[in-house]
Amino acid sequence: MPLTPRLASFWRTLFGKRRLEADLDEELRAYRRASAGQKRREGLDPEAAARAADAEMGDVERVKEAAREARVGAAFDAAVRDARYAWRGLWRSPGFAAATILTLGLGIGATTAIFSAVDALLLAPLPYRDSGRLVFVWSDMTEEGYPRAPLSGPELADLRQRATRFGGFGAIWSSSAALNGEGEPEQIRIGRVTTDFFSVLGAEATVGRTFREGDDAKNAEARILLGDALWRRRFGGDASIVGRRILVNGQPTTVVGVMPSSFRLLLPPDSAVPDDLEAFVPFWPGMTEGNRGQQFLRVVGRLKPGATLAEGKGEVDAIAARVSKEFPEYGSAGRRYNTVGLHDDGVREVRPALLALFGGVGILLLITCVNVAGLLAARAAARRPEIALRVALGAGRGRLFRQCLVEGVVLAGLGAVAGLAVAQGALRLLVAARPASLDRIAAAGIDGRVLAFTAGTSLLWGVLLSLAPLSEVARTSAVAGLKGAGPGARSRTRNALVAAQVALGVVLAVGAGLVGRTFLRLQAVDPGFRADNVLSFRLALPDSRYEDAAAFNAFCRRFESELRALPGVTAAGIVSHFPFDHIPNWGGPYLARPAADDSSSPMADYRAASPGFFDAVGARIVAGRGFEESDDERGEPVVVVDERLARLAWPGESAVGKRLRVDPRSNGKPDTWVTVVGVVRHLRHRRLTEEVREQIYFPERQINRNPAAYVVRAASDPATLAGPIREALAKLDPALPISEVRPLADYVTAARGAPRFMTILAAAFAAVALFLAGVGLYGVVAYSVTRRRKEFGVRIALGARPWQVEALVLAEGLGVTAVGLAVGLPAAALVARLLRSQLFGVTPQDAASWGAAVVLLSGAALLASWLAARRAARSSPLEALRAD
Repeated sequence: MPLTPRLASFWRTLFGKRRLEADLDEELRAYRRASAGQKRREGLDPEAAARAADAEMGDVERVKEAAREARVGAAFDAAVRDARYAWRGLWRSPGFAAATILTLGLGIGATTAIFSAVDALLLAPLPYRDSGRLVFVWSDMTEEGYPRAPLSGPELADLRQRATRFGGFGAIWSSSAALNGEGEPEQIRIGRVTTDFFSVLGAEATVGRTFREGDDAKNAEARILLGDALWRRRFGGDASIVGRRILVNGQPTTVVGVMPSSFRLLLPPDSAVPDDLEAFVPFWPGMTEGNRGQQFLRVVGRLKPGATLAEGKGEVDAIAARVSKEFPEYGSAGRRYNTVGLHDDGVREVRPALLALFGGVGILLLITCVNVAGLLAARAAARRPEIALRVALGAGRGRLFRQCLVEGVVLAGLGAVAGLAVAQGALRLLVAARPASLDRIAAAGIDGRVLAFTAGTSLLWGVLLSLAPLSEVARTSAVAGLKGAGPGARSRTRNALVAAQVALGVVLAVGAGLVGRTFLRLQAVDPGFRADNVLSFRLALPDSRYEDAAAFNAFCRRFESELRALPGVTAAGIVSHFPFDHIPNWGGPYLARPAADDSSSPMADYRAASPGFFDAVGARIVAGRGFEESDDERGEPVVVVDERLARLAWPGESAVGKRLRVDPRSNGKPDTWVTVVGVVRHLRHRRLTEEVREQIYFPERQINRNPAAYVVRAASDPATLAGPIREALAKLDPALPISEVRPLADYVTAARGAPRFMTILAAAFAAVALFLAGVGLYGVVAYSVTRRRKEFGVRIALGARPWQVEALVLAEGLGVTAVGLAVGLPAAALVARLLRSQLFGVTPQDAASWGAAVVLLSGAALLASWLAARRAARSSPLEALRAD
């Protein structure tokens, strides 16, 4: 049939039913009259002719149904009618409808919320132009214990000059600066960038421009690019700020532009470049001409169109091989690079945690759908007489199957609508509870991709859910159904569904137990210092007024003295880096003995600390002494090392008095001799789960680090010290701002944030799974009690004790649970092995986690079975016998 007549026929099928039905009735009447007339001509009397015509035509309703199904658009029309029928059925059973829709909404909503986070972090491309062509280049110093190190300025120049498959290389380094002049002094986090950094990244300013060539020239005026949040908070969102001069570190600086509010720096977390830097300034002139050993640049490259990551990696490796031969300072170790996709490297650390969460919520969705399938199967069993009657009246199996399918899809669709509401709330909770390591979850939202996922998930489960009532329809015969008979296979189907819920619940419970035990082990980790009652803050001194070491040290001494004099303060000190903070790590080589080739010297984390630091944080000196005020710019170079370095460098010997060659000024070579005056307990300041590297502490008076991090120990709540600290600073220099004022314990809490987040979610999934498994088991046992009501009545009438009846019911429920445990425990073992990378201090075979899971599931099953058994034990023999 041509398209136009088909469309016309489709229109009439949908919107001209009354006319079509009238025409069909008239056609059938005409056919009946014609057939009866033919029978009369063949010699039958009128009454016999009419009966013969009716017999020949058959069931009128079936004929009409066949005619309707032959129309264009009949399938769509039938689906609409089936949807209306399903809706009326749900409307007549509000309790069942509410239970199924809310259960599905819970599962679909939780899955949608977690998928939105997975999509935002793992699947969606980075918000930069052609982000698939962006790479990140690390310096690979694995032999020195530093597999992911930054690059130096000359090494960036090597890549720019020699690479042919890249359109450019940009670099960034995070630091801080003070805003003066307008309003209160404020310390802000800034990024020092190459002038082509934003063009390489593929990001543009929303007001003004980004940097361009020449902005970092020797005689160029200072320039700054503002972030949107700083622009609105400090300058009221005034677009005329572009071109104006503001004071940055006391120097007039021209604002060239403002980045959009949506801009975020999504670099690898271990690059120590925060996502939310507040402003950007160009690097100093001649940055690429510095020392090759001064590695501080985080380098981003952009592949040319058509170039692959493998080709780019091969070219960068070849460049590394050439410079290793050309520059003898690399020694025999040479230089190696690791070139990785920016997106993949940025999510490298969070991918396992997110996939584990997604797997957990997927199991939860499966449990909810199995629960709903059990409800649908029970409902279909209760409707057996109705189904049998429809079969007896001529309804075809295909029509009944289609109605079940449509009902399942309608339920899933309503569940999806409820799930979107659940997802919105769950996503808000996820964003509010997110740890710092998963801060990018804040970008997650319910967008088109997430809606498509939800719709696809709902449609899939709608089809699968329809299989449960379909099995009842397939086995229902008209005679048996009308008599009320029902084979035991139906009970076995529901028992199997509940056993599946128990099995899946075991998997979630074991996973939650392992994650929870990991968090408890992390809570017990001793970081080597005491963060309680310690307030921390940062302070940067402008070079223009504190340029030489004497002036710098004089201010630090006076300020520390003022801090120690504050009421309630018991100790105060300075350190270059807080534990677990976002400041780029400072490290370098060390040599305990002379060596012909120092190019592969072991690496240590460097820190500069004042004499009061170790006391302020409760770090224990295990040998020798800490720093003293005499360890200043006029004293002999000394260091304090940690136990790890002392053990590796001088095994079985005392480290105190030994000499080390180190590189405190980042020249790339261990060229400074120092004397070890003390050994301190190892401080876990980068990871709670491991001792990453050896540690060397320099006297802050000898190696000035700016900005400096201050720690102040109080006798009680340290939060009350913030005001007095600002007043003490204002007496010394009112133009100096302090920043990031927070308890030191917050840094430790943040380090435990991701495991805590995982534990909360895993526990929530397991709790819901336990609840659903218990509800499902109660439903099955309660249905069995109802079906066996007469049997229980007879047993009690014949003298059975109530506890004997309860034991029968409990045995049925616990038998289903046992099957679920038998299936679930091997599956849990497989999932536990997959979680190995997320565990700390426990093994996948942790007995406490497994035991808790089995006890919880068994307890929930016992409670559900006991509640149903009480109903059975209270059965009245007389009422039970009268019921039938």
